[in-house]
Amino acid sequence: MIYHHYVWITLFLMTTVQQIQGQDDACIGVTCNNKGTCVPNTAYSRGYWCECDDGWAGQDCLHPEPTVQCGEDRIDVVIDKGLVQELEIDDDVRFVYFGRSSASSQCQATEENNLYKLSIQSPFTSCGTQAIQRNPGDDYTFSNTVVWNREVHNTDNLIDRELVLLDFKCIYEDTYTVGPVGPMDPEISVLKVVTENGKFEVRMRLFDDNSFTREHEYSESPTVAIGTYVYVQVELDFAEDSDLVVTMDRCYASQSRDPGDPISTKHMLVVDRCANPNDSTVQVRYNGESTESQFKFQMFKWRWSADDIYLHCEVDICNSANETCTGEGIDCKGLGGFRKKRAAEMEGEYIPSLTPHTGHIISKGPIHVQFGDNLSKNLQSTDQQDVDTPIVALGVILGLILVALGIIAGVHFRKKQQLKSELLREEAETASNKRLTSLHFTTESF
Repeated sequence: MIYHHYVWITLFLMTTVQQIQGQDDACIGVTCNNKGTCVPNTAYSRGYWCECDDGWAGQDCLHPEPTVQCGEDRIDVVIDKGLVQELEIDDDVRFVYFGRSSASSQCQATEENNLYKLSIQSPFTSCGTQAIQRNPGDDYTFSNTVVWNREVHNTDNLIDRELVLLDFKCIYEDTYTVGPVGPMDPEISVLKVVTENGKFEVRMRLFDDNSFTREHEYSESPTVAIGTYVYVQVELDFAEDSDLVVTMDRCYASQSRDPGDPISTKHMLVVDRCANPNDSTVQVRYNGESTESQFKFQMFKWRWSADDIYLHCEVDICNSANETCTGEGIDCKGLGGFRKKRAAEMEGEYIPSLTPHTGHIISKGPIHVQFGDNLSKNLQSTDQQDVDTPIVALGVILGLILVALGIIAGVHFRKKQQLKSELLREEAETASNKRLTSLHFTTESF
């Protein structure tokens, strides 16, 4: 994550500030502290102020400049108490707080070692902090002020004007990585995402079977045999709202660690939240239905090179209560039927006109390609291992039905044969009786 902050010190006086040019006498004999430069100005009681070098503030550049630390979990503001004291106003810590808040206790300053300290906790929307993202994919800007205002604890009916001590903003890139950065670092497999809904982590994990369990998770930079199915899971962590889901808008394989490399060969796996219709081995199991989205594809090699493969997914944290988070079609939700194997080699495509990323990009790689003479054996074993459980169950049920039908047919045939035998026996007995009754006996006398 990259943090940016811009700080403007706007120390207002309780009188109208007007800069008057041309009176140099006030700066005669004046030496500003910490390399500051004297500037005549009758708005100040002494007729001048000091233009301070970076890191210093105050009329004489005597005090450290207020600091704003834009952290992962909190925004911390520190203001030197001397900046308030030199304005000759009450320096009670109770009068210093975030200006867009209601001055509640969690938005007020605390005092430590002559410093006012204030903090805003993630997701940075408390104490009246404003969060702005102009367009999808743009950075988030969180802005607020720190003010002095005695009115919040006024017991003496004093009428004071609110003074803005500090106007600040923190700009958070909407995606950032953890860990050191360098040319040999591992892939960006974990993203930390800041949105108006909070701060989340999105990670990509690879498995060797469809159980998606830790025991079957690939190690970092795995070596995978051509033809073996790779099971990919993108998961959203720290989402307290049950309506928040993670959606894979598109995923692709690339020869480059950089997902935006315009000259790198790419092969699309998930397109418009659905399996790429041009790759028959890709199947989306879940996408945009929960905090876990899953798909599988068959390992391949680049046709014209032996380069490693990097996986990149553009993901979106989607609110299923008021957004459409899933794709449309049978290839978007794991409902597609059996898909034939594609060739073990992929030529890939140069896609310089690939639509710019508008979401968060998460990557995994390199995945090393395993070559050898056992390619056909790998393809055969992959097919055997990757038979879906519903298909197996359906086959067993059909087999049992066929066996039952065979048994019934056998019994019926046996009974039919028995009836036929009995009928033939009865016909034979009837014919025999007819022959005996038709004989005529004669007698002769001697």
